[in-house]
Amino acid sequence: MSESGLVVAIVGAATELGREVQAVLDMRGVVVADWRLYDSTHEGDAIDIEALPADLLSGEAAELDGVDLVFICAPATVAREWAQRGSDAGALVIDLSQGLAEDEAALIVPEVNADTIADTIGRGIFACPVSGATALAVALKPIDEAVGLKRVVVTALESASYCGTAGVDELAQQSRELLTGQSVETVVFPQPMGFNLIPQVGDFVAGGRTRGEWAIEAQTRRLLDLADLPLAVTSVHVPTFYGQAYVVHVETERPFEAVAAAALLRVAPGLLLAEDPSLAPTLVDVVGSEATLVGRLRDDPTVPYGVAMWVLIDGLRKGAAVNAVQIAERALRERG
Repeated sequence: MSESGLVVAIVGAATELGREVQAVLDMRGVVVADWRLYDSTHEGDAIDIEALPADLLSGEAAELDGVDLVFICAPATVAREWAQRGSDAGALVIDLSQGLAEDEAALIVPEVNADTIADTIGRGIFACPVSGATALAVALKPIDEAVGLKRVVVTALESASYCGTAGVDELAQQSRELLTGQSVETVVFPQPMGFNLIPQVGDFVAGGRTRGEWAIEAQTRRLLDLADLPLAVTSVHVPTFYGQAYVVHVETERPFEAVAAAALLRVAPGLLLAEDPSLAPTLVDVVGSEATLVGRLRDDPTVPYGVAMWVLIDGLRKGAAVNAVQIAERALRERG
């Protein structure tokens, strides 16, 4: 780090996610002395973006010597190569691509498992989870610590932005076409998205689940350090542009009621609780928020001990960019 600030590299800087990371760094007052911005095009606004080689896995690497932070916002197929390049150059690497999230990097949500950063700072490569796992872990962590989690059942409502800019553009195009009586073409989603619900987020994997469901389940267990937690997720694409919402039913090991849950969640880090059920947050409220929002908290009468709640997150802002910058801030402090 230079005396005038950090040297920051963003791989995938022209993507919506790459631009959001830049905005969050600025918003949180992180002083950047030098940007190293790389993408597959030269397109940029106020800051020049250097074109990567056509084949990102071969040829000369972009120069990472002297870089303090590397944020990987490019496709997962390039994450391993660029993470290793950044680590070899002595930088702290934060992967937002899901390319390293399964096994190869410490999976971090600072409000949930910040201590893991200190334990793995030596390697210096960290990964952000999918936004659903982030939201669930933030909401479930205080409950688990207080009364233990016995079983969790989730319906995940994923907006078009789950599939990036291409998903948002396809929903907008289909909406216009359907409103004017035209036929629609589907490329990004498995079925038409406009004014529709699609019970498939990602390809199908073993057991009839989709990859989107599997990722939320597996990563939530990792974040909570509960490898055997019974957790079932059903993911549905919904025809909204931004934000993710989760209907969550929680069964606990010990006696637990909504009143006690409210007391816990009211003070939980990174969480905002709407206690008036008539004022439950919606996707309009969560877009642009750095917090996980919770509403409709109530007792679940179908289990001996448990509650139901409505959980929301802005997948682009808190679910990705803010989480990544928070990891970087904590890791820099740990490294000194």
